[in-house]
Amino acid sequence: MDRYLTSFDTAHMAHETVDVLVIGTGVAGLSAAIVSARSGAETLMVNKSALEESNTAYAKGGVAAVIASDDTVEAHVRDTLVAGDGLCDEAAVREIVSGGRESIEFLKQCGARFDLTPEGELDLGREGGHSGYRIVHAGGDATGAEIARSLLAAAKSEPNLRAYKNTFVLDLLTHEGRCVGAIMMRHNEPHVVYARTTILASGGAGQLFRESTNPHVATADGHAMALRAGGLMLDMEMVQFHPTLLYVAGLERRLITEALRGHGALLRNTAGERFMVGQHELAELAPRDIVSRAINRELRRTGDAAVFLDVTHLSQTDLRVKFPGFMQCCDDAGIDTAKQWVPIRPGPHYMIGGIQADTCGRTAIEGLLAVGEVTSSGLHGANRLASNSLLEGLVCGRRAGQLAAKAGHFTGKPPRIAFERPIRSTRRLDIPDLTNSVKGGMWRYLGVEREERGMKEFQRQLQGWSRMIAENERRFPSEWQLENMLTVALAMCETAIERNESRGVHFRTDFPQRSEAWAARHTRIQRTV
Repeated sequence: MDRYLTSFDTAHMAHETVDVLVIGTGVAGLSAAIVSARSGAETLMVNKSALEESNTAYAKGGVAAVIASDDTVEAHVRDTLVAGDGLCDEAAVREIVSGGRESIEFLKQCGARFDLTPEGELDLGREGGHSGYRIVHAGGDATGAEIARSLLAAAKSEPNLRAYKNTFVLDLLTHEGRCVGAIMMRHNEPHVVYARTTILASGGAGQLFRESTNPHVATADGHAMALRAGGLMLDMEMVQFHPTLLYVAGLERRLITEALRGHGALLRNTAGERFMVGQHELAELAPRDIVSRAINRELRRTGDAAVFLDVTHLSQTDLRVKFPGFMQCCDDAGIDTAKQWVPIRPGPHYMIGGIQADTCGRTAIEGLLAVGEVTSSGLHGANRLASNSLLEGLVCGRRAGQLAAKAGHFTGKPPRIAFERPIRSTRRLDIPDLTNSVKGGMWRYLGVEREERGMKEFQRQLQGWSRMIAENERRFPSEWQLENMLTVALAMCETAIERNESRGVHFRTDFPQRSEAWAARHTRIQRTV
C-alpha cells in the first residue's frame, strides 16, 4: 500500500489554512462543524458530492434517546451491550447513551421538527433490540432527512463556517507523525487545506456491496485514508446488514425502516408462515443480524428471491401518516399494501468497524479526530443496536467539535510535503467492470454469511486487482474511489478470515459458534508508517 493515492508536491499547489477541517457532512460532521464554529474556530467542511448527500439524509429510523419517564439509561445501556455481543466498550456506551436527551435538545435548537403526540410530547417509537419506546423520529420514516436539513440550515448561519461541495478528498496529510490537513481535488485541480485539527466524518462503506441502499458517496474513502495514514483500524469484518430492503426487479433497492415492524408489520415466507416465530423471543423485532440470517435461510430453503413484509392487517391511513416514505416506495413499485405483501430481502447497511476513536473523536494520530460511521468508538461492538448511529454522531460529533476548537488556531508556516508514486504500466483498465466485480464479490463472499474457502479465493482476486490498479496512473475520482474500495475490501476480508468464530453481524458457516478465545477480542489492522 502506497502512502498516498497520487504524486504531489505541496510547494506547487494552491493551499489555504483553517483551524478545523471537517471531512463529511453527515450528522457527525455537521454537529462537529457547528460546535467548532460556534466556539470561535475557523472551520471548513468538505463533501465529495452535494452537501446534502450523506447516509444521514437516507436514515429511515430515528434517534435512540432515553426520554420516556419509564425508560432508563441503564436499560438503554443493557440493550446496547446485548446487541454488541461482547465487543462493546461499556464506558463508551454509557457516555454516549447518557447524551441522548441533550442531543435531542441540540437538534431542536437547530430547528429540527420531530413527530409529536396529540399532547405535544415526543412521539416515541420502538425498534428491534430495544426493550422500550425510545426512538425519536420525524416525518414518520424521514428522520434522517429532517436532521440533515436542520443541521445544514444551522451550519449555513454560522459566520465561522464555510463549506466546499463536489470536493474529492484524496488523502490525509501527515508530517512528522501529525495530521496537518488533507489534499483534495477542487474544481478538477489539486488543492491543499492545512488545519490545526482535522475531523474525519466521511461515513460508511455500503457501496462496496452489490444492491446497497447507501448513497453513492459511501465508498469507504475515509476508512482507506485512515489506513494509509497509519490509523489503527478495529473490527473491519463487522458490517451490519439490514433485513428489509424493498426487492423489486428493475427498481433501485430502497430501505424499509425497522420501525415498521415495531408498528406491527409481520414477516412471512411465500407460504404465509411467520418464520421468525420460534426463532427468537422478539420474533420480527429480533436484532437485525438474527433477522437477516433467518431471511437468508428461508431464501435458501424455498429457492425464492424474496420474503415478504405484511402490513395488510394495519390501518392504511395510519401507515400513510406514520410511514409516508415506505408507502411512496410501494406506490412507485405498484404494490397495494392493503392487499399485497411487500417483497424484501437483506442488504448492506452500516459499517461497524473503523478507525479506533474515543467518544471525543481522538485517534492514534495526533491532530486527527474521527467521528461517526468511519470509526470504531466502542458503542456498537459486534452489532449496532437500531437508531444508535445517529445518537453516536450527535454525541461524538459535538464533543469532537469542542475538542477541536480548544486546540487553538493554525499558526506557523505550513510544511512542504511531497510524494512520488511510481507508474509501472500504461494499460487501460475497465474501471466500471472492476468496480462491479468488487461489489459482487463482497456480497457473495463477505455478505450475511461467510466461509473461509470463498473468502480466501476472493482475497486472491482483490490482491490481483489491487496490483493492477496500483501500477497505473490514476487521474479521475472513479479510479481513486476504486482503489479506496479495494484497500478497504482487503482489510475486511483479512479480518473476516482471522476471526474464526461467529459473533454479532459476523457469521461464519464454517465456525457457526462463538469462541471463548475471541471473547472481548478485537481484530486490528494498522499500516506501518
